[in-house]
Amino acid sequence: MTEKFCFAMRIAAIPILLAAIAFLEIERPFVSFRLFTFACLFLILADLTSLTQKKIRDVLLGVTSLVLGILVLEAVSDRISPQATLKTTQGLTVRQPVLGWGPQHSGRFHARKIDPKTGTVIYDVDYTIDTNLLRRTDSCETCGTIAFFGDSVTFGEGINDANTLPQAFADGLDRKERVLNLAYSGYGPQQFLRELETGRFDQVIGPRPKLFVFLTGAWHAQRTACKASWVLYAPRYALENGKLVYKGPCYTGTGLWLQEWGVHAALYRKFIEPDLERLTDDDFELYVRILLAAVSLAEEKYKVPTLIPYLRLPKAYFHGTSFSDDEIIRQLRAGGADVLDLSSLQEPTAGALLAIPGDGHPTPYANRLRAAILKTYIEQNLPEVLVPK
Repeated sequence: MTEKFCFAMRIAAIPILLAAIAFLEIERPFVSFRLFTFACLFLILADLTSLTQKKIRDVLLGVTSLVLGILVLEAVSDRISPQATLKTTQGLTVRQPVLGWGPQHSGRFHARKIDPKTGTVIYDVDYTIDTNLLRRTDSCETCGTIAFFGDSVTFGEGINDANTLPQAFADGLDRKERVLNLAYSGYGPQQFLRELETGRFDQVIGPRPKLFVFLTGAWHAQRTACKASWVLYAPRYALENGKLVYKGPCYTGTGLWLQEWGVHAALYRKFIEPDLERLTDDDFELYVRILLAAVSLAEEKYKVPTLIPYLRLPKAYFHGTSFSDDEIIRQLRAGGADVLDLSSLQEPTAGALLAIPGDGHPTPYANRLRAAILKTYIEQNLPEVLVPK
């Protein structure tokens, strides 16, 4: 009776563990959920191995040993490189057509990021998304438009609405210009170009645009090459016979499924992803070409100049390529782009930081400094932008 009961319990455990795997993979309730998926899979295989006949048992034993090895590597990888816990209000980021992802609806969204090693709060802020599905920026509603495009740096990840770069810029102009924040976390030059090609924000930009601003740096080459882990649904461009061609989203079909599955495994992120993300000269060339195409389209379609504030990276980022920050800036300027090197900011000595500790995104202080530099540059080099229309 006892043996039959134990046998029945072991059989019953299999569907329970399968249900647990399904729950983990669908809901993804915490950062390290994939580690527990592997643990459940190992328990299922170990259970089946003990219940089967010798020939099948030998095969299952080999598979079980393999999964145990993967489980151990996943645990070690997760321990070595833990991911920060980011909790946001549901609906802040969902899959979207055209650009790949963005807010689902307007409203106030809470974002809280926790350090994985210490458990301390890195930031705890609110993002207000307006009815145009843009980050809220208070400015003149009836004036000509200065539109900021870009990624999380411009969007203002980790800081409240009043401290974003577009808001600091609008405040520096005493809110006498209409300033829009069209940026969103994870975006790159490919979203900038696709927005202009499709007219995604034409209605909100309105009939009187005066200037487009796109803050960038060499890190965007990883996104335009579709090598960043989060750009699975982003627009993809390729150079064919020297011509830039839109190719649809970065990943589709089986490739999309494999990437979606892999990015949630610490083992993949630690040992596989770094090789897949390594950049080449072709990747940097594509990045520059996409950005120049957007600058050209802004001039042709919207009759506005594009200012490109540029942030430098350490030289090691370009390892193995012939590119550098200076080369990128040179090529952008040679292609007609108006580039402003913003890397001259020095870390202040009064305790104010330029980057959020444990995160890296700009602080409110850094945004105020950069907004002031932008204003001065525009006054000196693009004075017509600030002339009332």
